[in-house]
Amino acid sequence: MTVSSSTATPLTEIGAAVAQLRVTFGTNKTKSISWRKQQLRQIYAFIRDQYPLIEEALKKDLNRSPADTQLELVILLNEAADAIEHLEEWMKPTASAPTLLTFLDTAVTRREPLGVVAIIAPFNFPIQLLLGPLIAAIAAGNCVVLKPSEMATASEALLLEWLPKILDMDAFSIIVGGVKETTRLLEVKLDHIFYTGSTTVGKIVMAAAAKQLTPVVLELGGKSPVYIHKDVDIEVAARRMCWAKTMNCGQVCIAPDYVMVHQDIVAPFAAALRKVLLEFYTEDAKKSSEYPRMINQAHTKRLVNVLDRQLALKHSKLVIGGDHDVSDRYIAPTVVSNVKLTDPLMEDEIFGPLIGILSVTGEDEAIEIIQSRDRPLALYVSAKDTRVVNKILDNTISGVSVVNDYVFNMVLGDMPFGGVGSSGMGAYHGHSGFLAFTHQRGMVWRGTDFLTETVHKFMYPPFASSSFALFVSRVAVVKPLPSEFGLFVRKVVKRAAPILGQFALLAVAFYFGRSFQAAGDVASKSTPVLGSAFAGKAFQIVSNATESVLRSSSFVGLMSLVRGKN
Repeated sequence: MTVSSSTATPLTEIGAAVAQLRVTFGTNKTKSISWRKQQLRQIYAFIRDQYPLIEEALKKDLNRSPADTQLELVILLNEAADAIEHLEEWMKPTASAPTLLTFLDTAVTRREPLGVVAIIAPFNFPIQLLLGPLIAAIAAGNCVVLKPSEMATASEALLLEWLPKILDMDAFSIIVGGVKETTRLLEVKLDHIFYTGSTTVGKIVMAAAAKQLTPVVLELGGKSPVYIHKDVDIEVAARRMCWAKTMNCGQVCIAPDYVMVHQDIVAPFAAALRKVLLEFYTEDAKKSSEYPRMINQAHTKRLVNVLDRQLALKHSKLVIGGDHDVSDRYIAPTVVSNVKLTDPLMEDEIFGPLIGILSVTGEDEAIEIIQSRDRPLALYVSAKDTRVVNKILDNTISGVSVVNDYVFNMVLGDMPFGGVGSSGMGAYHGHSGFLAFTHQRGMVWRGTDFLTETVHKFMYPPFASSSFALFVSRVAVVKPLPSEFGLFVRKVVKRAAPILGQFALLAVAFYFGRSFQAAGDVASKSTPVLGSAFAGKAFQIVSNATESVLRSSSFVGLMSLVRGKN
């Protein structure tokens, strides 16, 4: 579908656009590995070559700093490069373990595209959260309907101009508009919907998809909790918190939302936050070129209302910030301490640069608070004590978790990212993104030769119900219950196998080492200096080989297993 302007797509054309994509998908064009790689290369080249235009658009929409823009675009470049690098591996069918009834057959799982899929992007990362899922959808071989955010107008205009230039538009369609156009798109039969945004709209998307039994990935959000333990380096913890919370003006789905601080360090931690924010953005963050803006005035007013209600409570303590200018979409980085669980800052996802500090007695109270609320998209723990960290992780559920930092999971292209419960469903990035847009189609291909048919006769009545046939079928199909000893042996063998080659290498090294040593002994009788050189070389060969084996992850893992540590 060709896009000529940023005016809203006529509602009557949306169904036709999807129908045209179905025609394209029916030609098997998008299943070609060369076609997929070409589209991915085009996206990579667009981000690389049009970097200044993308940076300018994000600056207009969100006053995005160069550092934050680079982080966003590097993630995209790596996603595209990884998809190209691993595409053949991801597409390759995987064989199923044979049984006595299927050992003559071909049994594989094929990775096939779902068909025509839709990607609905949010305003906070209008480029990344459209092109990121698009990379995964293309890698999987789908035709794609793209719905950029209408709120990020500069980014939307950029995408409308450039995507038709770089993509094969027989396989893609761009829908422009707001609620009406998105609602109409959701009424059309699609094979998959990928939505990133709020939980409220996510429920609407899921309800619409349910009417057509369309599968969905919902990347939502919610209130991502933070626990700061009393043993942290307060300055480091404060610096990382301020960096993460002010990134994109707090408009990040996995931004730290509320901060539970051990009661022993509440005051020094709040003071450290104030100090760091002044270092980052000076006394007047509004004048800082590094400080971003809210997406529009409406979202700015929403935050101002929440903050005013919070500060109206007598127990609230404003540590820093509170300034705002709705016309400039500006709200200062703000820290409020003495926040209670029933306060305005704890009602809904903040999605802005407001930090609310709750004093807690320790990790047990933090766990109780986390468990009492909806499952978050992200969970953050700052602590040196590994027992505290593991206790919180073992007793909570979240989409992702990061220890002693924030949002760093996003730079790992092979780590699945997705919510759980009200924070979303499904995951993507890297191979997980490919699988999100893929149907894993099981396939058994049986022969019709004499031997295969002889095996199959054990399934035909009346012979199938005979004592002999039932016995053979049980032996051929039923797996015995694994014993704990058997599982242990299997683990040992699995971990030992990779290091057998390393030990063989060590044996070879010893052999050559002894050879050098013997040569050295002979040489030393006539030339002592030459003999010492041979001996030194022998020692070096053997010691290097031994160190290589002992430090290998396979050997360490095997020893840990044998000692009962894993």
